[in-house]
Amino acid sequence: MKPMKRWDDGRAVLVSGDAAGVVAPASGEGIYYAMLCGRLAADAMHAFLETGDAAVLGQARKRFMKLHGKVFWALGLLQRFWYGTDKRREKFVAMCRDPDVQTLTWQSYTTKKLVRRRPFAHIRVFFKDVAQLLGLARA
Repeated sequence: MKPMKRWDDGRAVLVSGDAAGVVAPASGEGIYYAMLCGRLAADAMHAFLETGDAAVLGQARKRFMKLHGKVFWALGLLQRFWYGTDKRREKFVAMCRDPDVQTLTWQSYTTKKLVRRRPFAHIRVFFKDVAQLLGLARA
């Protein structure tokens, strides 16, 4: 699942939460995103009711994607690749035993942002990914 391209009908209807597709790929996490999406939708609907300008309804999606679009893109890429086959999924699970993967994942999960610190941990994870893909590491 990924966020829908439009959350409004251009007239007076605005969807949010699961209906807008804001369930995180790979993890399925959605409570935080649904709550934030609801807040952004309420703000957009409030602006619409004050101005009568239906164009403001599109601001809910725009603001959400500015905040979380990169995370959804990265998780979607991860899901499409690693969840594509049972064999790859097993390799992914094996990689999740790694302390670097666990730390980076936890930090990203709790902040809802891609973690940019600890560059050497990212490099180690990258090479471990490559080793898994080339069959140089056990699943």
